[in-house]
Amino acid sequence: MKAKNFLRSVVLISAALAASAQASTYSFSFPTSSSTVVSSTGSLSPTEIGYFWSVSRGDSVSQSYVGSGVFGTTSLELDLNVTQNVLNSGASVQWDVLVNGQDVGDWNVNQGSGTGMNHLSLTFGAVAGEFNSLALVVKNNVPGGQGSIALGLDTRGSVAAVPEPETYGMLLGGLAVLGLAARRKRA
Repeated sequence: MKAKNFLRSVVLISAALAASAQASTYSFSFPTSSSTVVSSTGSLSPTEIGYFWSVSRGDSVSQSYVGSGVFGTTSLELDLNVTQNVLNSGASVQWDVLVNGQDVGDWNVNQGSGTGMNHLSLTFGAVAGEFNSLALVVKNNVPGGQGSIALGLDTRGSVAAVPEPETYGMLLGGLAVLGLAARRKRA
């Protein structure tokens, strides 16, 4: 009977600890009408940003977030709506993706990409601090006359922080200590 009670206790404790070790996730909109847009030329409308007639290295779209509650971000899921793509053949816009100012990946749009939703899924090493900003920064030049793109507003994204492997090691170590304590108590 004692063994059954002990086993139930271990299962309940494991479930509680596993629940607290789940990934922390924060969902957001990007870009929005309050995004900061730095561009050589372009426009903002109630439904889209961009339509840059030329794109220069350093042009960017960024957004700040307050109180996300996600620390040590390790992944980004982002839907970007390319509402206009009039890039000429061979032209592309290459973007660095920055989380809290740290480059975590790339996104490229070329003439053949067309328009519509583009899903971006990035996994990376933990970014220090609480998730507070996302930015797309152009890393190439598209000369005037080579075309342009525009991004629709208010598409969805999310970031997550997955517990480090050490968390699971500590969980297993704690369970082992509980098992030893119960065994000693019984003996």
